Amino acid sequence: MKRNYLLITAFLLSITMTTTSCSNDDEDNNDDGGGSLVGQPGNPRFNLQFTNEENVDLDLHVETPNGIEVYYANANADGGELDVDCYCSSCSQGPNENIYWEDGTAPTGTYKYWVEYYGDCNGNSASSSFTLRVVKNNQIIATRTGSLSSGMSDVWTHEQQ
Repeated sequence: MKRNYLLITAFLLSITMTTTSCSNDDEDNNDDGGGSLVGQPGNPRFNLQFTNEENVDLDLHVETPNGIEVYYANANADGGELDVDCYCSSCSQGPNENIYWEDGTAPTGTYKYWVEYYGDCNGNSASSSFTLRVVKNNQIIATRTGSLSSGMSDVWTHEQQ
């Protein structure tokens, strides 16, 4: 009887942990913003990781409170910098993109951020899963996940004070 109880408890814990890790609204994630994220640290920092980089080009976009967009075609703007940009299989740092502001340089206010499916690399309209993290004071404060085969993701917001 005790063994069955332990197995059921372990099973329920595994479901809970899986569900939590896939959340689109993980605002209280206490992971530090270092370790596995590629690119410069910052405050704020927006970090995109995705799959299928040999077939898909996903792009990270961040619009500042001043209405200025930071992305591949405007890589240094309003104090922010896109320091990691993955284009198809030309991804020296893996399937990652990173936009950051050095501590104390970011404009205050509401930032908008999203992922855009820029295109496929081989003409086969492939899809890609992604994880987009927002880091503030070396803490991941939001995690967004999804999959794209065209278009763009939802547009999310971040308040920088």
